Amino acid sequence: MTTLVTLRDPSRKLNRNQMSLSKYLSVTRAAPRLLLSLLLYVPFALAADESQQDQIEALRQQLRDLQERVERLESEVEQAVPVNMAPKVEPVAGGWRKEHNWKLLAEGMSDYEVKAILGEPDRQKTVKKFEFWYYGDGNLRVYMRRLKSWDIPSGIDGE
Repeated sequence: MTTLVTLRDPSRKLNRNQMSLSKYLSVTRAAPRLLLSLLLYVPFALAADESQQDQIEALRQQLRDLQERVERLESEVEQAVPVNMAPKVEPVAGGWRKEHNWKLLAEGMSDYEVKAILGEPDRQKTVKKFEFWYYGDGNLRVYMRRLKSWDIPSGIDGE
């Protein structure tokens, strides 16, 4: 079979058959490259799919572990002593001047609880959302109505 190669004039338009042949030849030349690309892509796609499956299985296991933990914690809460049954420690008379009352403070207490234990502060200062309460030379730092930290004043009465 003899192949006739002709140089075509770029200014001359191709007829329909020549255009089809031109498209066919460009597709047939691209086919091996396309096939090679697919052959190279498939193993990577399968590996990525296996990796995703591993991640999904790890997430499923994590979910199962968390569900077991929640169930265990819920059962512990149901068996625990009710909060209102816990012994309550009362402040002693004398407010902030008694060491016992300072030992009752806990971070996160509401400002109402603190005032119930220590009484009203000698003076207060507010800076944005922080409040500084002063009792003698001691002070408390309250943020958004919750006790954050405190310094016990000197010279208070021991127990």
